[in-house]
Amino acid sequence: MLTGCIRTVILFLVTTVVVRLMGKRQLAQLQPYEVVIMLMVSDLATQPMGDVELPLLGGVVAILTLLILHCLLSALSFSSMRLRRLICGRPSVLVRNGKICEQELQRLCFDMSDLMEGIRSQGVIGLQETGSVVLETNGSLSVFPSAAHRPATRSEQGLPPLYDGIPLTLILDGKLQERTLRIAGLEVGWLRRLLQAQGIERDADVLLAALDTQGSLLIQEKGDQGRLLSIDAVSPEKVRW
Repeated sequence: MLTGCIRTVILFLVTTVVVRLMGKRQLAQLQPYEVVIMLMVSDLATQPMGDVELPLLGGVVAILTLLILHCLLSALSFSSMRLRRLICGRPSVLVRNGKICEQELQRLCFDMSDLMEGIRSQGVIGLQETGSVVLETNGSLSVFPSAAHRPATRSEQGLPPLYDGIPLTLILDGKLQERTLRIAGLEVGWLRRLLQAQGIERDADVLLAALDTQGSLLIQEKGDQGRLLSIDAVSPEKVRW
């Protein structure tokens, strides 16, 4: 039993490292060859765990070989657009200018009900509000509303553009994020004074404190009765993170 436990721990660590080295993509964003490699890695990891007679080294070597194969295919797909199309395939347009491309649906064996479900899952009510739909190489649907139903942008409204930065989390689950404060060029004392002005004495009482790119600080207290506050903490023209 002890041998089986040790083998399981070793294979778990090896598989975790391999998956981590393969990147941070979500399962829904994997390319076809990546899905195949993930399935093979899981199978190779479970076989030595279930049968102690199988050599552990053989499973580890096979998993590492798949990692090398993944790195090779990824490098090839990045180096050449032709190879990328060969390895990953091409996106397919399922709806163009609000009209369904029937021949493309038939070629891909893509069901109409799946298409409508995918459109609704992207927040578009139906085909009457849809401009284009693209089936990506990883199997996900990209849905673009028609021009008549697309929210107007600031440039279309003649308004000046807003600063595009990255929202920063200053407190997460009661823990002060000092590194994030340094990135924003702010001090701990500044944040504590803002919290105290709202009657919050401890960082531990804050579930989340997030500073957006317009200088607005969102604060949510812990507990079912916790308040949700929004404060103009920084002048927008001073935001540079």
